Amino acid sequence: MISKDRASIGSFGEHAAKAYLIKEGYLIVETNFRCRQGEIDIVAKDDGCLVFAEVKTRKNCRHGTPGEAVGALKQKKIVIAAQEYMMQNKIDCTVRFDVIELLYCNRANGYQITALNHIKDAFMGV
Repeated sequence: MISKDRASIGSFGEHAAKAYLIKEGYLIVETNFRCRQGEIDIVAKDDGCLVFAEVKTRKNCRHGTPGEAVGALKQKKIVIAAQEYMMQNKIDCTVRFDVIELLYCNRANGYQITALNHIKDAFMGV
């Protein structure tokens, strides 16, 4: 079970990542796509390419960077969920798998992003 605080931090990170992608000119197609095979945090379009983005938000890098948490098993689940998304929506186009790493700190009025790193082509699909 995910704690309420952990879930709110994840949601905060996903909103920040979405705002960043929009600012960078991406078209957000869907967020939090879920299927039996897994979950995709953000589905976006970037110059005709369909981007499946995994968002990882951490307070620090004590246990590695946020992106390092997207290991081989997580990557496989994302790829399978992306294939399901494309099948359900009858999409056939170029795809890319990105990771958006966010570091944050606590402030009196909520969380604040201290760093954002967008890793394009973070891993390959099958």
